[in-house]
Amino acid sequence: MAMVRLASRAIIGTFDGTGNISKTIVELGKIGVHPVDVSLVAKSLTIDATPAAKRGRGPLGAIGSGADWLVDPKAFDKPDFGKLLGAGPLADVLSRSPSTSPVGALVMQGIPQDDAKTFSDLLGQGKVLILIGVVDRTMGERVRAVLDRTGSGSLAYYSGRPYGTAFHGTGPGLR
Repeated sequence: MAMVRLASRAIIGTFDGTGNISKTIVELGKIGVHPVDVSLVAKSLTIDATPAAKRGRGPLGAIGSGADWLVDPKAFDKPDFGKLLGAGPLADVLSRSPSTSPVGALVMQGIPQDDAKTFSDLLGQGKVLILIGVVDRTMGERVRAVLDRTGSGSLAYYSGRPYGTAFHGTGPGLR
């Protein structure tokens, strides 16, 4: 069953490759982020092109031992993107609905449409997307600090409600 949040706070970022993601996953676990709150999506070519010293299991094994920490990794095809690999709520939405695009899946997670298009373009360019649902601004600041330390780019914080609820909007970003 796909996870749906009625109120959404999320940190989203990109990585150039999978090299720092294993470290990021470990650091997120240390600050109390639950595996079910982490989404990771990448093009298959991005994962295949990145060597890892210690491989985990499953489709996301190339990111290293941290792949074991991710919940239920999936592989799926999307038009204009080809084969994608992912884990978490974002991957659930993309794998269960053949007509949902990465833009639509990001909007469903509370990302404004213009920004969802930008992150979707980055995914198409071979970046790895990471989306972490957080409970409050304090946890959002902690997650953002971890992503900053581990080399994430295009980092953003969103606070609002997912598309399709009574209110869809964004609040102030992290400063």
